[in-house]
Amino acid sequence: SSSYYAAASSSSSSLRSRRRVASSSSSSSSSSSSVTVVAMAPKHDAKESLPAAYKVPEVWAPAAALGGVFGAVNAPTAGARYEKELSVGDHPLQLYSLGTPNGHKVTILLEELGVDYDAWQIQIMGEQPGQFSSGFVGANPNSKIPVMMDHSVSPPLRVFESAHILLYLAEKHGSQFLPPVSDLARRTECMNWLFWQAGTAPYIGGGFGHFYNYAPVNIEYCIDRFTMETKRQLDVLDKQLAGRDYVCGGDQPTIADFAIFPWIRCIDVFYGAKEFVQMDSYVNVTRWCALLNARPGVQRGLRVNGWSDDAVRDRHSPADFDVVAVTAEKKEGDL
Repeated sequence: SSSYYAAASSSSSSLRSRRRVASSSSSSSSSSSSVTVVAMAPKHDAKESLPAAYKVPEVWAPAAALGGVFGAVNAPTAGARYEKELSVGDHPLQLYSLGTPNGHKVTILLEELGVDYDAWQIQIMGEQPGQFSSGFVGANPNSKIPVMMDHSVSPPLRVFESAHILLYLAEKHGSQFLPPVSDLARRTECMNWLFWQAGTAPYIGGGFGHFYNYAPVNIEYCIDRFTMETKRQLDVLDKQLAGRDYVCGGDQPTIADFAIFPWIRCIDVFYGAKEFVQMDSYVNVTRWCALLNARPGVQRGLRVNGWSDDAVRDRHSPADFDVVAVTAEKKEGDL
């Protein structure tokens, strides 16, 4: 609302003024004394709030309407919200996902491996989000896409968390995208960057992407904080890629590349923030993105479980890509 925006603007200005005063006081004291004074954060009741009327309660309770794109979906509890089993196709590997960065990680690897699989699109919005069905929760109690069931063993194995799915698939299929145990240095470096991605992605998605793109209001502090961290991550990656085609070196990508790439791409494609974060200034990242984008396996993986005109909503066979392409061409011809 306009009153919320006004409160946000007023509080932000006041907070900036308070920072300037604190900085000035600190400078004055440091010039007259060698003792370093560390300012401690005030208690909640001494802080200004945004919006101004907000008071941090003694015990938190969920708001009646959180707002934002995902506000109606989120809840502070886990578990199934309704009964529905997962669909199962003909292949041993069954993927339940959506064409988001975490989903793209897995479908890119599967397409690059040339492994047959069924991929079912899970709608994470609406009145009955798919991740809260009883079948999905049984596969992933954390109710997050993607999740994979491996029916090549009995009973079937559930594999959740996207980085773990990448590692599981690469180990299971003797992948050229995972350095062998015998190459300890390169394998360790691959694990370093795979888990770097897992640890840093929330700052891009739940932090920057949320407050820049999905939150119901623009909050300067939140956008500044997470933009700074996102740009720092881009700089970390840009420096790592200097003189290298791929994150771990060598002439082939690894699962680390496939994990990192969708989230970097997301900054532009999903959040529309290419200019905002000056993506083109990270020349090594830009070159690396173009290199990965040119790979046919990556291109197919980005189409699986998506929602664009050329998306393969549910993937059951390599032929599905051709069917969608023909349908898209027909639509263009009908225009």
